[in-house]
Amino acid sequence: MRTMTGNSMGEVGGINVVEHIITRNCWGNNRNCWELYIIDDPENVRPEGYVTALVMGHETEIGDVYLPEIEPYIISRTTQLNEVFPARGWSWVESN
Repeated sequence: MRTMTGNSMGEVGGINVVEHIITRNCWGNNRNCWELYIIDDPENVRPEGYVTALVMGHETEIGDVYLPEIEPYIISRTTQLNEVFPARGWSWVESN
């Protein structure tokens, strides 16, 4: 887990990231990549398969993602967060 600080929807705060996923969306003429920073959620009250993530695509926002829906489009997935850049407008909190 690694903590990232930044701004989402006008609110400044920190999130604990546990996984990073890059997807390639290929439908119609739309060919773009999304980055998902999966957020640690100890309460996990969502239905099975859903996670909370900071999603960086056309916009950057935090919301629920249904993993089975995006799995066919995943091109990179890691929990080795020391090898991942933070989301645009965010930064990693370095631990001492």
